[in-house]
Amino acid sequence: MASLTLKGIPPAVLEQLRKVAQEERRSLNQQAILLLERALVTPRVSFAEAYPAFVKRAGPSPLETSDLENLRAQDDELDVVQ
Repeated sequence: MASLTLKGIPPAVLEQLRKVAQEERRSLNQQAILLLERALVTPRVSFAEAYPAFVKRAGPSPLETSDLENLRAQDDELDVVQ
């Protein structure tokens, strides 16, 4: 089985991972693998798909159209995984 070393984990993230692993009675490694598996199984949703669903749930946005266009442009440029 392959291994992976993670560097530069923020202390707060590591502490939270330790806490959850302890609560779930898993090793730190087992918990990290479980969370990675869950994250990779979750379908990716683009801003263009997520925003209409958000508006339907939460109502109209207080943002201006230009603000939203800028967000969409950033989403496309960065190829953000959500």
